[in-house]
Amino acid sequence: MIELDEYQKKAVYEIGNILLIAGAGAGKTLTITKKIEYLVNILKYKPEEILIISFTNKSVDDLKRKIKYSCPIYTFHKLAMNILYDHKINFNIVNDDYLEFVTNEFFKSLTNKNMIHEILHFFKEFDYNRFLNTYKYKEFIKLIVKLIKIYKTNNCNINAFNNMWQNNNFVTKYFFIIKNIYERELKSTNSMDFDDLIINATNVLNKFYRFKYIFVDEFQDTSLIRFNLINKLRIVNKAFIFAVGDDYQSIYHFSGCDINLFLDFPKLIPNSKVLKLKYTYRNSQELIDIAAKFIMKNKKQLKKDLISNKRINSPIKIIYYINPKKSFSKLYKKLKIINNDVLVLGRNNSDIKFFVDKEDEINFLTVHSSKGLEAENIILINMTNNLYGFPNKIKNHSLLELLHPSDKDILFSEERRLFYVALTRTKNKIYILVPIFNKSCFIKELKKLINKH
Repeated sequence: MIELDEYQKKAVYEIGNILLIAGAGAGKTLTITKKIEYLVNILKYKPEEILIISFTNKSVDDLKRKIKYSCPIYTFHKLAMNILYDHKINFNIVNDDYLEFVTNEFFKSLTNKNMIHEILHFFKEFDYNRFLNTYKYKEFIKLIVKLIKIYKTNNCNINAFNNMWQNNNFVTKYFFIIKNIYERELKSTNSMDFDDLIINATNVLNKFYRFKYIFVDEFQDTSLIRFNLINKLRIVNKAFIFAVGDDYQSIYHFSGCDINLFLDFPKLIPNSKVLKLKYTYRNSQELIDIAAKFIMKNKKQLKKDLISNKRINSPIKIIYYINPKKSFSKLYKKLKIINNDVLVLGRNNSDIKFFVDKEDEINFLTVHSSKGLEAENIILINMTNNLYGFPNKIKNHSLLELLHPSDKDILFSEERRLFYVALTRTKNKIYILVPIFNKSCFIKELKKLINKH
């Protein structure tokens, strides 16, 4: 039997609306499973009265393996589908790339001469067919698609665009054209996309489901429409909500997630308490002290004061290179001999090609994909000072910022949280490969913290 620490016990036994702040490696899944055991075995809740929500099919499957009761465990989308079926609403579901398909079809089949002329003039192009094969066109398509998705994820309405026409009338015009075509296409086939599922489920929800407790894992990744759904479920069922997450690891702003829902939980959910897990069982004290100072440069983040019983001298190793492939190969082979559990992380999917040959088999993930995972040793690559480096310096379009503003409390706030995620994947040490010239600003900052420690 695994013994809970004092902070985990507090979270397990406390009843009510709770936000549990669980730092990296603090045992949040163990705490969730033990709390469910307590509710069922001691407080005599029925398993079907306990709803558990997570964000991905993978995390749902993981929770199903670890929770031995037949509690309903769903992704947000599966929960929304069940609510719609319960309310006798029939629908089809479109693929996540359907909006991009509709957008492409519009521009590729466009015959309106005035529109074609307007588009060519805006992009300073002369041949429309040639334009459709340019990088400019691909980026424009991405922008329109992203605007529509962010618009829906944030539950916006037309008034949100009232102040955008003046400086963005071209983009806004095609946003509305594509959005209206897309909505017509969905309606004509009685279809919904993933955001529609959640929005419509929230709108129709009026049934009592006997849920007395609602668990939400990875709460820092909640978007407004997801929050609205679980909050309405809470109200309709007179249920308690137990939200678990870590604002330090909120890294999905680009897909519509809003860290303020986490930070403002006590204001949004009445009579709620905020609890913290303070012990980490993954990282050494030396590593979390440095990582905490790095992340807390953003004063908006919540102070944690994590504690570890693990001690490791110099857990963060900065290794400079001139030849990336040669330096990586030498380090990777050395670590594999010591312990086979080595994970390589990069900011972008393409980073690895600069460090290894295509035929080499390397355990590589982007930092986004690594969240929730751990390894004995980590190698972090691409710590360069450029547009696609770490931090990534690509700026959002002004319309995206108006619809879904970034955290402006500190420069590269989301990239800073992403770097924190990378630092805290290791159970032992993290080795950061850095070019001798043109190094990332994060490395300069990290070096100062290491030297002070």
